[in-house]
Amino acid sequence: MLQRSASHPSPKSPPPAELLLANLPSPVLALDPELRVAAVNPAAEQLFSASARMLLGRPVGEFLAPHARFLDLARQVQSEGRSLSDYGMELALARGEAVAVDCHLAPIVERPGTVLAVLHPCSVAHRFDPQRAQRGSGRSIAGLAATLAHEVKNPLSGIRGAAQLLEPVLAPEDRPLVALICAEVDRIVGLVERMEAFGESVPLERRPVNVHQVLDHVRRLAESGFARHVRFQEAYDPSLPEVEGDRDRLVQAFLNLVKNAAEALTGEGGVITLSTHFRHGFRMAAGHSGTMVELPITIEVKDNGPGIPPEIRDHLFEPFVTTKPKGRGLGLALVAKIVADHGGVVSVEDGEPGTVVRVRLPAAPQRSTARGKER
Repeated sequence: MLQRSASHPSPKSPPPAELLLANLPSPVLALDPELRVAAVNPAAEQLFSASARMLLGRPVGEFLAPHARFLDLARQVQSEGRSLSDYGMELALARGEAVAVDCHLAPIVERPGTVLAVLHPCSVAHRFDPQRAQRGSGRSIAGLAATLAHEVKNPLSGIRGAAQLLEPVLAPEDRPLVALICAEVDRIVGLVERMEAFGESVPLERRPVNVHQVLDHVRRLAESGFARHVRFQEAYDPSLPEVEGDRDRLVQAFLNLVKNAAEALTGEGGVITLSTHFRHGFRMAAGHSGTMVELPITIEVKDNGPGIPPEIRDHLFEPFVTTKPKGRGLGLALVAKIVADHGGVVSVEDGEPGTVVRVRLPAAPQRSTARGKER
């Protein structure tokens, strides 16, 4: 059962709620206003390698390494009175071991200053940071694009020019070969130019951007072209604040996501749902720095298509990974780069049916938004 401190003895017959907590596989603990352990479940005892008798009434900091981030978040929950989450946190224990956990903390309203903490240990697969892989892929392809531009693109121009000079002296039956050479050169140059979009030399023109206006623009473009056969649904949070970023690049990113969704819907009855919502306290390692930031703005692009093959789902935002027979696998890699440039993260999951691509972005500072000026 859930073990409480002596000041709050458990009844002889635990209520169902306590039985549920006692049998949860995830560590759960309550901290009093002085951040002393007020209650723990067996999973928390196992995490800290200490019995409830040893834990109860003692400062939780005694069981964590000095300056543990967990303590900072707990104090922030106490001062702000709202829930916070931190994903992939390295929880450094005093015994010298570090464990990766998804940490969720919430104030217990009935007991001011008391904090409830739920720790979900990350699996080995979850510890692998897909966002870090995306950032690494973006940097790699940027370097590859620069190399190709210098070592391939320039010589290709010479090859194309030489072929055109040879054309007048060739026999008529050989001249189609010149057209073939020029067409293939143009195709390779086009591929290199698309890869050059991954270069990081051009800074973002940051300004407050209304995400709903971006999505409406993308939807109109799609409905007038590649997504004529698709029905759109919208589920927008009207209270969503603005993001700080480059409107044109955000349009480019979401246009790529909507185009991918539309191409997955080949038959009748295809639906793409564009939705947004605001979530306080969501923190992740984002952007190129990898530092923990709050990402409260969530934008989802969902389709009801056949879904993504499991074998490529974890690599979908890497360059040259594609499910299309004639695809080059650069669209989603570019999406990942644009989102990372804006300090956000992008992920994909099953939509049951279909696929959901979720983009999380930081909100613009209130002083930069119209809403902030009105207050």
